[in-house]
Amino acid sequence: MARRSSSRPSAEDIVRGRRAEIVERVISLMQRDGLRWMEPWLPALTPHNPLSKVTYSGRNRLHLAYAAYAKGFEDRRWCTYNQAENAGWHVRKGERGFLVEKWGVPTHKETQRDEQTGKDEEVTVASGRPRLLRYHIVFNLEQVEGDIPPEEVPNHEADETRDIAENLILSSRCPIVQSTQFLGRAAFAPLEDRIVIAPMDTFRSDECFTRTLLHEMTHSTGHESALNRDIINRFGTPGYAKEELTAELGSLFMSADLGIQNASYDDAHFESHAAYLQSWLSALEDNPSYLFDAAAAADRAGAYVMERYERQLERTREREVPELEQAEQGYDLASEAREMADASDALSATGHDVPDVDAR
Repeated sequence: MARRSSSRPSAEDIVRGRRAEIVERVISLMQRDGLRWMEPWLPALTPHNPLSKVTYSGRNRLHLAYAAYAKGFEDRRWCTYNQAENAGWHVRKGERGFLVEKWGVPTHKETQRDEQTGKDEEVTVASGRPRLLRYHIVFNLEQVEGDIPPEEVPNHEADETRDIAENLILSSRCPIVQSTQFLGRAAFAPLEDRIVIAPMDTFRSDECFTRTLLHEMTHSTGHESALNRDIINRFGTPGYAKEELTAELGSLFMSADLGIQNASYDDAHFESHAAYLQSWLSALEDNPSYLFDAAAAADRAGAYVMERYERQLERTREREVPELEQAEQGYDLASEAREMADASDALSATGHDVPDVDAR
């Protein structure tokens, strides 16, 4: 008797189906909320696994941010069923998990001659471009019971945003020109390789300025001297619209990473970008992976920007430490001088002489 062939769906089929579910919801959100469709997702855009120390990025940001938004999860922590069990926790009965994609570069073994030793060695070699390898199912910690420590949520103060923006400007890979000539608009000029933007104080808030700045800095990473994306496209073309979606997601992802939760744009930005919405809707209806590919590109851009930003923060801290030490030293010397003067006055008042110092 012939064996019946298995009809189990492949990992690619399962991931494709999950993406389609999310994109169907995203399309309805875009139709309802326009360019503000993803604003409610912002608090959930930093998903991470406290047990494996993994920070979910790119496509998986979308998977888990959507899950948190749809289910109302406020905790940003996720883990697998087995990880929860190994930690002494347990997933509540009946809870449904959520998919995350595992991508990697396929490899194979081959024999190569070591030029230094002249001996043949077996080495692991990449076999093509990154592709989907498999998927995992994870659960939000609000679905898990046990002795779970409370989530540590960074406390972002509003006045920190200006410092963040200033350090972003200093860390930029290309010049950033601030001028009142650009009121109500901002742009990255790829041929000149520079960003132009209105001054920070002309925006409704520091958060609005920083969100717009991050949008343009995402664009700037596409320059041929950086990540070399296809960014020189005519306005209105599919390529132009996809780059704008990448920049929108990049700005949103980095705002979340920097702890900026109140990060809406000025109205002028929404008005100038409204034309892209129909292009995005058409592309998403044709290909659900369009959104996830843009998210992956946005995350690569964000990693590029944030690496430079972190290096700039280190330089800023190195400058601040000597300045702080000098200020403290100056304060101590001034305090000591005042104390000596007070002691001298007290001795004079009591008729006691200040003893001479024996200079032997």
